[in-house]
Amino acid sequence: MNSEKVEEGLGLVRFILVWSSLSPVFLLWAVRGVDAIADCVWIPVCLVLFALPTVLLYIFLRISRYYHNVKTITVVTAKDQREHLLTYLFAMLIPLFDANLDEVRDVTSVFIAFIFITFLFWHVRLHYMNLIFAILGYRIYTVEVKLSAASEMPARLATYAIISRRHYLPEQSPLTGYRLGGNVLVDEKNDD
Repeated sequence: MNSEKVEEGLGLVRFILVWSSLSPVFLLWAVRGVDAIADCVWIPVCLVLFALPTVLLYIFLRISRYYHNVKTITVVTAKDQREHLLTYLFAMLIPLFDANLDEVRDVTSVFIAFIFITFLFWHVRLHYMNLIFAILGYRIYTVEVKLSAASEMPARLATYAIISRRHYLPEQSPLTGYRLGGNVLVDEKNDD
């Protein structure tokens, strides 16, 4: 029996990554507005909830680069998350944007639904792209990585979220990235 334990570290960074992928809803809500909450409160709160995950990810990246906190992994399989983009748009963004926000109770229930959806995405490791990172040319990949090289036992795999400017990640090859935490790496290499 393979006793090697999968250490993912804190899941906070993965949670922030999921939050940032859902953050465009807050930008849309800021534009849309609600009758139950004054614009002078609603718009700044929505803008902070839109921008904060990107700012946090950027801070984690700066700290990781400053301390040169890198990890090299060998990619077993890599999946570009863009294949799930339509599901993401139609199953998540449109219903959340289209939700009734006329009363404080409606806003509360939609916000609780948003937290629930974010938790589910985090728990099943569905990471989509941060809007700002996408504008800067980054993509996100879900990568499986072999944990052990023991030849007698089947190798255990760990799942990583890789943020990269590459158009594809070659399988069975090493990748070095800056560690943000929670098995999230930012590829050190800038492009293919």
